[in-house]
This record gives sequence, C-alpha cells and structure tokens, in this order.
Amino acid sequence: MAIFVVSCGWCDYQRRICYPPFSIALCQDFSLWSMKKDPELESALSGNCRWIVNNQIKNIILRCPDQVASIKFIQKKFNKFDLQGKALNWLEEYPCCFEVYLKHGEHYCILTNPMMHLVDEEESVKDMQEPVYAERLARLLMMSINHRLNVVKFNELRQRFGLPDDYIVRIVAKYGDIFQIINHSGRKRSMEIELIYWNHGFAVCSIEALAQK
Repeated sequence: MAIFVVSCGWCDYQRRICYPPFSIALCQDFSLWSMKKDPELESALSGNCRWIVNNQIKNIILRCPDQVASIKFIQKKFNKFDLQGKALNWLEEYPCCFEVYLKHGEHYCILTNPMMHLVDEEESVKDMQEPVYAERLARLLMMSINHRLNVVKFNELRQRFGLPDDYIVRIVAKYGDIFQIINHSGRKRSMEIELIYWNHGFAVCSIEALAQK
C-alpha cells in the first residue's frame, strides 16, 4: 500500500490518498503513455507560450512614455516571465513585432508599424466588447459576497473571465453608474470593486431567458 499527498492548486489543504500496488502499476503505464507527445501539438503550444510573452512585452512598451522602452527596463520585466537569457536576443527574434535601435550607447525598443496596426485593431474590438465586459463583471459581482471583489485577488482570475488588462479604467471607471472602487484602508491589497446598480436582467440565466420567450 502506498500513500501519496495530493495538493489542489487553489486549495489550502492536502489530502492523503492510499493506493493499492496494482494502482501504482496502472499509473506508471498511464504516465508512460502520456509521455508520447504529438510534435504538431507541442509546436502549437510552444508558439502560444511565445505569443503570450510577446503580448506581455507589447503591453509593457505601450505603458512606457512615448511607447519607447529601454532594453534594461524590459530585461527587469523579462526576468519575471521565468525566462532565461537576454531580452535583447528574444526581441531580435521577432523583427515583425519589435524594432530595436541604439541611442547614446543604450538599446531601446518600440513596436513596429504592423504591430501597431494590430494594437489598433485590438483596441477597436475591445471598444465594441465593452458592454459585454461590463455585463460579465456585473454578473460576477452579483454572485459575490456583499457584491464586492478584491481587486488584487480578482486580477489573478481576470483572464479566465475574458476581461482586458485595463478593465479598471476601461470598464469600472467608465461605467461609474454600475461599479465603484472602495478602499477604506488606503492599501492597494484592500482595494475592492463594488456593484452599486442591480440589473434584474443580469440575474436571469440563459435557460430562463429562453423559457420566458
């Protein structure tokens, strides 16, 4: 009999699970089977991971003054991506996205024209999706305790709900008749989003809406 400790990703507890010997052998068979990787799938996953990093770098550059970032600054952020190597080498691998130039002995980076066109298209799509974002956030707050969400904690889940990086400015601040920011202590970690307008239409699920029709 073997004992394994299983940790749940979002849970703060561990469970001890006992498996008989034949289960261990079965798990080993499955692990060997799972090691067989699909080259095309692995290539797609690798490309997706690289695009995620490039998207983060893009956002860093867009937030910099005049949308120009020094390579030293990107390198500091680059290390937070758990990537090894030099940011300059990474950027030079994607000349269609990033333009690196030397000024006064220091390297700087800007977004290329094709990349800026993509940024403009992305912004236009986000603008059209703002009502959808607002409704989605309102529904989440309606299901939350006291109709509030801690901003720091919610930021860890924001992408899973399809909200943009700048949802605080784009959604919360813009829809001031629906949401408000409260912070009684003045600390960043205690900042919360609160629902101040209850839309009864949002409280109806899709199945109920179809039934009413």
